Amino acid sequence: MTKQRERIHRKKQQRTQSRWMMAAGLAFLVIAVLWLVFSNRDSENSGALPVSRLTTNDFHSLAFSPTEPETVFFGHHKGLLVSHNGGKDWQPTVLNNADVMVLGIAPSNSQTMYVAGHNVFIKSNDGGNTWQGVHANLPGLDIHAFAVDPENADKVVAYVVSFGLFGSEDGGINWESLSVSSPPSVNGLVFGEDDQTLYAAADGAGLWQSQDGGRSWSPIPTVPNNGAIAVAYVPANGRLYLTTLEPAAGLHYSDDGGETWTSTSLRETILAVAISPLDSKHIMAVNDQGEVFASRDGGISWLDE
Repeated sequence: MTKQRERIHRKKQQRTQSRWMMAAGLAFLVIAVLWLVFSNRDSENSGALPVSRLTTNDFHSLAFSPTEPETVFFGHHKGLLVSHNGGKDWQPTVLNNADVMVLGIAPSNSQTMYVAGHNVFIKSNDGGNTWQGVHANLPGLDIHAFAVDPENADKVVAYVVSFGLFGSEDGGINWESLSVSSPPSVNGLVFGEDDQTLYAAADGAGLWQSQDGGRSWSPIPTVPNNGAIAVAYVPANGRLYLTTLEPAAGLHYSDDGGETWTSTSLRETILAVAISPLDSKHIMAVNDQGEVFASRDGGISWLDE
């Protein structure tokens, strides 16, 4: 009986050891998979580190001050934030409880600022200290995209949901219908190399271009990866920036009007991007997690100190 009990005891020990070995192997496998996932993301981002993280519920618009190099504005559905140290720290502005889905500032006039969103169209003529509603003759105020001519703060273009594109030459009071056949679901607009060239980011429909002030549009077929979220243009060097959707999301740029593209080292789902009008190499971007990234070398590195 004693030998039999010993054999039973040894078998129990062997089963227990086998279970522990299986559990340890499974844990090791999970750790290895997680390591591969995160190390792959790190390698894709080439060490990109955020300078801060926004705690708002959504992330929409981003714009540099035309006069203060380290001042940048961020808009979300419940207001406007400002940073005076390159995105490291953020403070609320006087504009609270307003939908800042889109934000427009003309480098030619730092005092004029536009804000638009869901049933919102307001304007500041004193650099954001005070805001007033604009009595515009638009057919609706669900504005998802907005652009200001860099050379003329009174010339603006807006995409109104269900109604198409409209243009104004008097600061947003009187509007003219430009195109009812504009690209669908426009969420980003920017003026290009002149006041007749416009680029529109249209989510899954990609990037579109107009060369007649927004009256007719054509898609740019060479857009990298998938879709188009945010678009920005740099008048100083003619560079066009674009952020794309998953599965290969990231920030890209083109120096030939969208014919060819180069990917930056920032491989994130970027919802907003801005380039400083005072320094064409100073870029800021916000991803879908609210992480704020900054580059001082045109997007080569994202380790802003």
